[in-house]
Amino acid sequence: MADPASFDELPLGPETVAALAAEGIETPTPFQAAAIPVIARGNDLLGRAGPGSGTMVAYAAPLSERLEAGAGSPSCLVLCTGQRQATELARSLAGLCEAAGARAAALTHRWNLPERADFLVVPADRFPAVYDGTVALKHLRAVVFHDGDGVVASVAADHLEAFLGGLPGDCQRIVCGLPFGPALHSLAKRFTRRAVSVPPGPRPGTTVGRDAGSTKHRTRGRRRHAATGDQARTLQVVVTAGDRAEAALDQTAELLQDPVRHVLVFTTSADHAADLGDFLATHGYQPGPPGDESVPVWISPGEDAAGRAALDAATDPAAIATLSALVPPGAEVATIRHGAGGPARVLAEIRELTHLKGVAAEAGFTLKRLRPARPQRVSATLDQLADDLHGAARAPEIAPYYLLVESLLDRFSAAEMAAAALLLLDRKTPKKDAAAVGAGSAAAPESWVRLFVSAGQRDEVGPRELLGALTNQSGVPGNRVGRIDVRESHSLIEVREGDAKKVISALNGTTLAGRSLRVDYDRAKDRRPAGGGRPPGRDRRPVRPPFRPGGAGTSGKGGSRPRRRDRS
Repeated sequence: MADPASFDELPLGPETVAALAAEGIETPTPFQAAAIPVIARGNDLLGRAGPGSGTMVAYAAPLSERLEAGAGSPSCLVLCTGQRQATELARSLAGLCEAAGARAAALTHRWNLPERADFLVVPADRFPAVYDGTVALKHLRAVVFHDGDGVVASVAADHLEAFLGGLPGDCQRIVCGLPFGPALHSLAKRFTRRAVSVPPGPRPGTTVGRDAGSTKHRTRGRRRHAATGDQARTLQVVVTAGDRAEAALDQTAELLQDPVRHVLVFTTSADHAADLGDFLATHGYQPGPPGDESVPVWISPGEDAAGRAALDAATDPAAIATLSALVPPGAEVATIRHGAGGPARVLAEIRELTHLKGVAAEAGFTLKRLRPARPQRVSATLDQLADDLHGAARAPEIAPYYLLVESLLDRFSAAEMAAAALLLLDRKTPKKDAAAVGAGSAAAPESWVRLFVSAGQRDEVGPRELLGALTNQSGVPGNRVGRIDVRESHSLIEVREGDAKKVISALNGTTLAGRSLRVDYDRAKDRRPAGGGRPPGRDRRPVRPPFRPGGAGTSGKGGSRPRRRDRS
């Protein structure tokens, strides 16, 4: 059976369909098309889906029609991770609930009498209110885990089990998560009745390896739609945490460079297209409909097929870049939008990356995350730290940590959380740069010494080349190298005092960029280390006497020549 082309084909009333259309939601995503009939029949559901696939509409639209409103206490509880997410969900639910005569609220301080709302969104830190009597459950008919993995990670397991075990038998359970982890799957399996898995195929909780393998075989036939020649298309991901209009503007400005002449932007509705078009026009990027050669930006108002038709009809499709202002809800949409043309990019939030990876794999795209250019560094330690952070940000197990941080951001700023994380890291990192002053005494920090190197900018030498030569020739690790200052004709390198002689001995006479290096302590008065005088630890040369033995003005024995007396 083909996926429905509109919500009219799903078991939803005209008021709900009109409310969705008012929000610019006219075409169901694959997950919504499969989940809405299941939920409308009152069945339990295990949804292997997350942000980007339309989970909120999938459960809110049928539940707003099926559940009775106005009972004075919640008929549906929606469990999520943090208070910020709870507020956003409640605001999104409000439009659908209003069409059905119901009220939505979040259990936070910004909502008046939330415990009397028909749809109540409960963040993890307020979950105790569910079983301590603050929120009455006598009219409860449905429980939704909006972000199942985050809820399981944030709420004590015994509290969740006691809550689910005490629900009435006719209370509907809807569990959504991506990834659908083993802990969430175990909980859902024990507290749901004949639940329907959506989408079918790999059951929730399956290991990543098996999921990846089954996806590979399941989508082998679809790869030809997204491939160009024998290579799969690359879909570039730009992670954004702020205004998507600003992000779309940045990407449009970056993409409109030779050989790209047009950027085709895919939006979700006519209203979305109009707002984004006005914003781009304000900055000088005049938009127009797909195929208009007189303007640099083409905007598709939710009509992906029409946009793709204009792309296919172009004389030079490679000169047209495609940009999704929102994550494609499914593989078919991703293939229509980005299966041809020049560079293909998608704006996505971190929470949507898991969904996007699945969509890209099913459509046969190679996913590549674009990152801001890294600044030039002069320390191998900072380079390694940046590499480690980039690797951790791509790791699949980052999800529970992200959900934890998201809940903490309700109480602390991002700068405070970053400072706290660095403090914990510093407490647990052993201090290796401190030298012991004596047995049982406190450690004193080792001082820095500045060295002169006879190679600079005119030799086309930079900090990385100098750092590489120093570490390779001397064996001194990069974390014992400080500031590297490259000047026109020479460079200055700070090293630990105990390594200075070793570095000088190892680098003197070696060749770098075709130039023989001369390395010594930096002796310029304005560049001497603090404290004045010669750098500590340097062998002092004997002081040259004021007169050369045997030279003019001296006797052969070095004594002064006696003055001749005037005989007159």
